[in-house]
Amino acid sequence: MNQLLAVALLLSLVAGARASDACSEAYRSAAAASSFLECRQAAESGDPDSELGYGLVLWSGRDRTAQPKEAVEWFRRSAKHSHHLAMVILGRFLTDAQAPPEIRNLPEGYAWWVVGGERDAAAELKLRLSPTELASAELLAKEFASKYGASR
Repeated sequence: MNQLLAVALLLSLVAGARASDACSEAYRSAAAASSFLECRQAAESGDPDSELGYGLVLWSGRDRTAQPKEAVEWFRRSAKHSHHLAMVILGRFLTDAQAPPEIRNLPEGYAWWVVGGERDAAAELKLRLSPTELASAELLAKEFASKYGASR
């Protein structure tokens, strides 16, 4: 999981410019309790950048206990608002061999990569999917494309 955490940290630097200041501050320090609360409230209000930022705070576990399962739910919320980076993060985290088993979901990861425009990653994953997984992945990709459209 160390590689995944490194990816999350790297992506958080990119997302920091997009996520609310409160989420960025909450990510940097667990002592910033008011920022953590403000970040969560912004995410709960449906702001896609804050949903992503809050998910990164939960995933990282920086100065607090990591909550990868809950983080993935926040990434999904953001991705369902057509947030490109959230789609890419989901594709990565849902398909990584080092991800906690309870969040690994190859067909869903494939679908987010397709909708997020990550064609090369989706093509590589497609080679590893069983016929049953591939059928499920392609159905999910069509469903996500119709519901969430192109990523922003």
